[in-house]
Amino acid sequence: MLDLIDESIEAFFRATVPLGATDVDVSFEPPERDWSSKLNRPTVNAFLWDIRRGGSRSKSGMDTFERNGEVVRRMALPAIELRYVVTAWTSDHGDERALLAGLMRTILAHGRIPEDYLADSLVGLGAPEIFMARSGEEHVDVFRALDGQLKPGINMIVHTKVDTGVVVPAGPPTGGVDLATSDRTGTARSETRKVAGEILDPDAVGAAVRSPSGGTTVNTAGQFLVRARPGDEVVIETDPPRTVTVPETGGIRVT
Repeated sequence: MLDLIDESIEAFFRATVPLGATDVDVSFEPPERDWSSKLNRPTVNAFLWDIRRGGSRSKSGMDTFERNGEVVRRMALPAIELRYVVTAWTSDHGDERALLAGLMRTILAHGRIPEDYLADSLVGLGAPEIFMARSGEEHVDVFRALDGQLKPGINMIVHTKVDTGVVVPAGPPTGGVDLATSDRTGTARSETRKVAGEILDPDAVGAAVRSPSGGTTVNTAGQFLVRARPGDEVVIETDPPRTVTVPETGGIRVT
């Protein structure tokens, strides 16, 4: 995945700084002396020096989505934080400053890497956030990373999600909730079922829903949950009213 993030960063820089494909190289190698001695044209180096779990941006719970025509579930994707030091390398001091300034403007002007520049496998995970580290935040010793060479660098942070690939098939939607009570002997005294319903008419939002065992209203999503038993008639107070019979299992759907 890290190589895909690098690929996306390069596409983003080339389009927004901009960096001509025949004018400027982009490298993600450690900017050591042996590496820099072999450069023969202007180069932007983005050196990844730290990877950690992005706790402040992580979510909990489950996500439900469709993959290859099948509804599946997975734990909310973990977020990671990638830290880069971005440097510019040219034979002319003024050109180096201009190139570094263009990189800085791009990072400051964009809070995210747009999906247009993302590698195909990253599309759907959400646009990675990109920004400069603030003063006082932890950062790499740039000069040590550059093997002692005096070189200004931009401390860039990328926040993104990681698709772990772990999914499980999702079960059918809930059609109802069965509840039962009993006394101390364990004998069931009563049984209640809450039946899930859905009505496709947008004008039904807010309409009253009645059954022999209870009542409710249709919510803004066109859904309701009403107490009822199999065979009961449920009435939705639209104009005209709609009546549907509760099935033995599952919920009800009104067109």
